[in-house]
Amino acid sequence: MPLPLLAELPAELLNQIVCHLETAGALFHISITCKRLYQYIEQNGYRTFVRSRFPSIQTPPYWKDAAHALTTLSRAWDKKAFVARSIYPEKDVTQLPRRRARQPPKRGQRGQTMGYQPVIDCYAEQTGDSWFSRDEILAWGAGAELNLRLKGMGEKVENQWQVSEDNERTLKYDQFHHRNKWLTYKDDTHYDGRDDITSVNLLKPWQKPADGAEHLIIGRASGELVYVSLSNRKAECRIMARFATGDRRIQSAHISTAREPLLAACLSTGSVVVYPVFPYSLDTKPYSDLPVIPVTTSGRTWATTFLRPERLAIGIGPSTFPLHIYDVSNSLGTSKPLRKFSVSADCCTSNTSASSVYTIVPLDPSSQASGMAGDVFMSGWYDGSIKIHDLRSPDSHVVTFTDPVDTYSAVYSLLPIGRERFVAGGARHSIIKIFDFRMTGNRLYFAANAEACSADKADKTPRPLACCQYHSDMKDDRPGYNVFLDPSNQRRRAESPVYSLASAAPYSPHIYAGLEGRVVQLDVVEVMDRFPDQAFGGRNWTSGRAEGGDLRERYDPDQRALKLAALEHTTTGSLKLRVQAELGKRGENFKGWDGRWAWGSRGVEY
Repeated sequence: MPLPLLAELPAELLNQIVCHLETAGALFHISITCKRLYQYIEQNGYRTFVRSRFPSIQTPPYWKDAAHALTTLSRAWDKKAFVARSIYPEKDVTQLPRRRARQPPKRGQRGQTMGYQPVIDCYAEQTGDSWFSRDEILAWGAGAELNLRLKGMGEKVENQWQVSEDNERTLKYDQFHHRNKWLTYKDDTHYDGRDDITSVNLLKPWQKPADGAEHLIIGRASGELVYVSLSNRKAECRIMARFATGDRRIQSAHISTAREPLLAACLSTGSVVVYPVFPYSLDTKPYSDLPVIPVTTSGRTWATTFLRPERLAIGIGPSTFPLHIYDVSNSLGTSKPLRKFSVSADCCTSNTSASSVYTIVPLDPSSQASGMAGDVFMSGWYDGSIKIHDLRSPDSHVVTFTDPVDTYSAVYSLLPIGRERFVAGGARHSIIKIFDFRMTGNRLYFAANAEACSADKADKTPRPLACCQYHSDMKDDRPGYNVFLDPSNQRRRAESPVYSLASAAPYSPHIYAGLEGRVVQLDVVEVMDRFPDQAFGGRNWTSGRAEGGDLRERYDPDQRALKLAALEHTTTGSLKLRVQAELGKRGENFKGWDGRWAWGSRGVEY
């Protein structure tokens, strides 16, 4: 009996074959062999590839574009390929309320002894029938002022750009043909310092009314906690609700992901209060007041995060049990935590040393073994450690990550990228630390598999699980690395902590970092990529290798790109600091690094 042809196999068997393909390019090459396989790859193949190689990243159901975006992004992360710049309201800016005197955009300290400490939130929303059609909403507190950026992209926005005049293109669009609109909000009664914004929470599309406005909950150092609606179309702002805090300072606040969310706020008195967001009221009372830190005990509540709609995690310190879990599923709440996590690995043993937890983020479940949402989460500690916790485990933590270079610097912020990797914000040196979640041998996608073997003949000896030394190193030797967002000579700027980190979605190539007095946008992209992510105008540029001038025009038309510095985590040998060359110059072709990296500030024109 003759063996069946590949094109004659049922979809179930083809799915099993696709699960063993290592690159998206392999799917493309199969799809051009015949009509039957083309139809299968387009309808099922790319979906199977994305779900098997990137199971922890939830994407819109445009599978071919998702495969391209995720593989491109993974390669850029592996090669430390970044373009960074400081962002602030510019060009098309509307100040709210409209009656207040027009002021220049807030940059840096502007009269303050210290620069403001940005708190950031953002999300993405699909707006069309394609991968690229989405809006990205970004908000952060700049002292007493709120900055809100509305970015639109996709086919509809591209068509609007095509018919617009040159002056309108300059004012309303960026170099990638994305529409950018800025709103700033600051009432006349708010003053920098006294009324600095300490928490920002954007309501997600399923939580807010369908009125075309953006809805936010803003907390301030003065104790004000309000629900605000900002409308770009009507150019107006409305206070929808006020939450009673007794004029106690808001340390941080967080809203749950439920359709009718709860709001939890850390107050300066050591308590955490929980409010219903709806119905609107100009004097919303808390239905639960959790006395996390007794009056007779020193310490502060630093962070609070909903692990799931009814489960609340609170970070305090200094304390020997600095992480508490509460159940807020009913209006009575509970004054006692469900569980406390100690400094030591044994959850039942109090360590003699005290510490603090500054940030907490849940990890999305990616498999049946992950349990319920919120069972697994991570926290950043004063001693510089990042710990993974599992509510199903009796241990205080199940995994600990530490930076061997900057070991004891506190961790102020965390941003998980699915369960692929995560970014941590340090307490000094304007540093972000990138770690890989996945253990050696347990990584499902390797971008290096799409690259050719090493050109060195002596390096082509087959290795276990790899065809040459290069591919072996890229799979097994994957140290974390640190990136200095402002390696400048200005000591104040260079020594800034990274107060906050945010991204609109795990598949987004944009990371936002809040440093003292500014926000840095970090684009994860290889500038020499012939077919970049569509977020970087992949459909608006001709394919082919770009030249130096073209790169500057594409990625840095206003010459504001930062030259970052980076080094890999190592416990042996000397540290090797690399610095990015200017856009339009190439570095020294380090193995496994993007082409812009060089020793010192050297670089050669492309």
